[in-house]
Amino acid sequence: MATRLLRWFLVAAVLSASSTQAEPLPPGPAALMGDAVFRGATTARWLGFPLYDADLWVEKGAPEGAPDYSRPFVVRIRYARPLAGRTIADVSREEIARLQAPAPAVLAEWHRQMVAAFPDVDRGTELAGMHVPGVGTRFFLNGAVLADLTGDDFSRAFFGIWFDPATRNPAGREELLGKGRAR
Repeated sequence: MATRLLRWFLVAAVLSASSTQAEPLPPGPAALMGDAVFRGATTARWLGFPLYDADLWVEKGAPEGAPDYSRPFVVRIRYARPLAGRTIADVSREEIARLQAPAPAVLAEWHRQMVAAFPDVDRGTELAGMHVPGVGTRFFLNGAVLADLTGDDFSRAFFGIWFDPATRNPAGREELLGKGRAR
C-alpha cells in the first residue's frame, strides 16, 4: 500500500511544476557534452512540496523544441527528498508503458536494468541521464558514471517521460524546453 501511494505521489508530482534555475553541469556529463548550453528547467511538486528539480542541457546550436535524438543531451535531476531506487525504476516503467507501449518482454528487461542501475536517493542527490546517439543512455550519480543502458529505443522511451507530447506534465515539458521565457 505504501509503495502504491508513493508511486501515485510521484506520478502526481509531474502534474504540478514550476520553473527553476540550473546550476552548471557536473564534470562527468559536462566533459562529454563539449559546448553544452542550458535549455530549461522545472520543479516537480506534489501538494506544493518539491520532489525534484530537473534541467535540460543540449549541444550549442541544437535546434529549438524537443531534444534531437541525433545529438547528445542531458536531463539532470536533483532530488528534494529521499526515494528508493526501486520506486524510481517502477514509476519510470509505468510511464514508459503508458507512453510507448513496448513489447512486454522489452519493458520487463528495461525495468530490470533500471532497478539494477538506479540507487536510493537522498535530498540533494543528483542523477543525470545523457542521451548518447547510437548508443543509448548513460546515467551519472553526482557527476560520476553510474550505468549505461544501451539502445536508442530505450533512450527515446525513457526521455519520453519528460518530452513526449503526451507527458503527464505538459507545463514542465514546456519549461524544460525553455519555451515561453527569455534565455
